[in-house]
Amino acid sequence: MKKIQNVFNKMGQVYLEDPVKAVRGQSFIKILHKYVADEIRLRLNEKAKREGVEVIEEAKVFGSNKAKDVDVALIHPKSGPLLLIGFRSQMSSVSKNVLTYYEDIIGESISLQDRFPLAVHCYVYLHPLESIKKGLETEKIDHDRYAKMYDKITGRSLETRTYKQIRGIYDHFSYVVADFNNGSFKEDWSSICTNDLRISNFVDRVIKTLNDRLFFTNYFD
Repeated sequence: MKKIQNVFNKMGQVYLEDPVKAVRGQSFIKILHKYVADEIRLRLNEKAKREGVEVIEEAKVFGSNKAKDVDVALIHPKSGPLLLIGFRSQMSSVSKNVLTYYEDIIGESISLQDRFPLAVHCYVYLHPLESIKKGLETEKIDHDRYAKMYDKITGRSLETRTYKQIRGIYDHFSYVVADFNNGSFKEDWSSICTNDLRISNFVDRVIKTLNDRLFFTNYFD
């Protein structure tokens, strides 16, 4: 928990310094990319390394209709993607754009699952507790509603026998609400959601699914 708290503290510093630049340049969300990528790298065993399995950030992957730059991917040099993780930070105009982005990330999962049904597909979504963008400070953000929305598009990994046929549902999803003004974040939606949407155990959940699904590889001890 301390590691992820430090990550959000660092992200908060970058965001508060210049919110517009941080979002448009993706400098602060890439801090979270790197944290997740590094945590997965640390867990790869020697067998995985010998076989050339590696974690790649900004990996170019071919979906069913076009190429896609996936934020974090675990890729086998011959067999291709084993794990694909997308990230999004939506820090203002949330209610205006959230449904469009919701549709986008469902479409993204369908495209990638068509090409790589065996892979583990995941997403991390970040909202602010309150918008601090000039002119939008009073924007109302219905976090509970959005948590329930994201809960509806995760849990593919629970269908252990039929997951290859499922489209538009992620194996794992994390929804985080950050309050960068006081350095806190909300990740636990268990009171209103069926699935676990926490970021603090996200990598553990992902690796468990990789171990279960790719039981013949033994890339994680």
